[in-house]
Amino acid sequence: MITLGIELSSRQGSVALLKDGVLLAEKTWLGERVRHNILFQTLETLLNEAGVSYRDISLYAVGRGPGSFSGMRMAFAVAQALALPDKTEVRAVSSGAALVLAAAREGAKQIAVVGDARRGQVWYGLFSVAAPGGRGSGSPPPATVEQIEDWKLVPYEELVVPAGALVVSPEAERLIQYFPASLACASKRLANIGNSHFPLASDVARLALTQSEPLEPLYMHPPVFIEPKYS
Repeated sequence: MITLGIELSSRQGSVALLKDGVLLAEKTWLGERVRHNILFQTLETLLNEAGVSYRDISLYAVGRGPGSFSGMRMAFAVAQALALPDKTEVRAVSSGAALVLAAAREGAKQIAVVGDARRGQVWYGLFSVAAPGGRGSGSPPPATVEQIEDWKLVPYEELVVPAGALVVSPEAERLIQYFPASLACASKRLANIGNSHFPLASDVARLALTQSEPLEPLYMHPPVFIEPKYS
């Protein structure tokens, strides 16, 4: 079974191929704006290097955010378009959970994922991590990630995370400007945010093998309706 993962919810885009849960190849790139040509060129390179064609793919996995509005929409549009000819299954999983899966390899047991929602707000979710079970001669199974506090949207000044939780963010350098180290340490907020971490398409693909979320981007801001002007 070959799975193609697409993750575009942050300024680091990535695509990955897994065969029976084992990574075949992965490509990443940095860009503040997502562009179709970069994505498709990278996909073609990935497939050629792995010796895989689109007809070989059994599952498309998409990171649904939270994160970049345009990136998430493009990821869904591309995955669904590629899946259409052969009616291949498409699954969506949390980009935040994928980020936690990567951070869990460092041994953290409780992880808060934080992102800049602009407009003076941040979004965040709290996760717990359980060590993988079972033993075998092959690659160890991934850790089990459980979201224990749903995604929330709060003003910068109201963000509080549990003491001892590892805080990861794809926008750490930007957020630390709003949470100076002295304030963060005093209030137990973002004291250990460190450098930016990004969700990876390989972890999106791994999660999609065992779970699936609604097949739509996860938007933290509610839709804004602007009443049309009439002359």
